[in-house]
Amino acid sequence: MVIEQLKGEVKMIKTLLDGYKSEIGEEVLTEAHILALEKAILQNDIIFFVAKYEQEYIAMCSISKTFSTFNCKYSGVFEDFYVVPKYRKQGIAKSLVEFIFNYCSKNYIYSLWVGCADCDVEMYKHLGFEIPLGNLLTWSSEF
Repeated sequence: MVIEQLKGEVKMIKTLLDGYKSEIGEEVLTEAHILALEKAILQNDIIFFVAKYEQEYIAMCSISKTFSTFNCKYSGVFEDFYVVPKYRKQGIAKSLVEFIFNYCSKNYIYSLWVGCADCDVEMYKHLGFEIPLGNLLTWSSEF
């Protein structure tokens, strides 16, 4: 297995994106969404990481860098975390998250936060997200 930063087009991981969106009950990305995402990647607004086994993409996640008053340093939002079902429970999630933690340490991202469903809290704790920061709520002009 190889873990790397996604350098190509988002369409290369469309199957992973569709699986992730479907699993969390959201609509899959449209062509317009894909184009917007590719633009965000080019502008370094979001960084995608993928795990590959042979020539198949089997896992992904993303980080969006931000500045946080939590520690008055750069932090990141950890999202889009997905492992193809047939590859789960093989240590891939742990390897991917460890890769991300190392990447962040080397790239001056001092903390990561993740929003998750109640049923996923223990998984994220197991993966190394240990500091509770209360509840995460969101606002959107699109709803």
